[in-house]
Amino acid sequence: MLKMSLSSILKITLVAALSVPALLSIPVGSTAAASPNIASGALTAPPPPEEQIVHSLAALKYIYQAAGNVSPGGGLTANVTTSTTTYKEMKSLQVDYRLERWTGSNWVTYRSGTKSKTQTQSLSAQSSWTVITGYYYRVVSTHTANDGTNSENTIHISNNVLF
Repeated sequence: MLKMSLSSILKITLVAALSVPALLSIPVGSTAAASPNIASGALTAPPPPEEQIVHSLAALKYIYQAAGNVSPGGGLTANVTTSTTTYKEMKSLQVDYRLERWTGSNWVTYRSGTKSKTQTQSLSAQSSWTVITGYYYRVVSTHTANDGTNSENTIHISNNVLF
């Protein structure tokens, strides 16, 4: 009798030991898993890295420095800044800039601005725009210098920022 009950206990223990992992792995309801590609608070995956194109300003005759940037301004505000500097005073400088939002598949223009100045060697532009949180934004700026006869331009694309 003792042999039978010990055998039965071993069988029951073996069945229980083999069943526990199966019971623990049965999902209850649906489970959500965070995508490793989507940052916390983001509504889309991040944009792919920009193809690294080296724009050598050394090849330009007039434009010494050209840049654009977007940064959080607190709350829902994006601060956009651009700057252009030339080697010498120009008849006119102009910057056309746009704040772009990543939709998850492409960049679309969200806001844009233009600023120009005559008889100068430097130009700065600033804008503050309300943005929608959860999206990536970047600034694309086209900087143009004109000496009265010839015109030269260069394009700058900023890093993207999640708001």
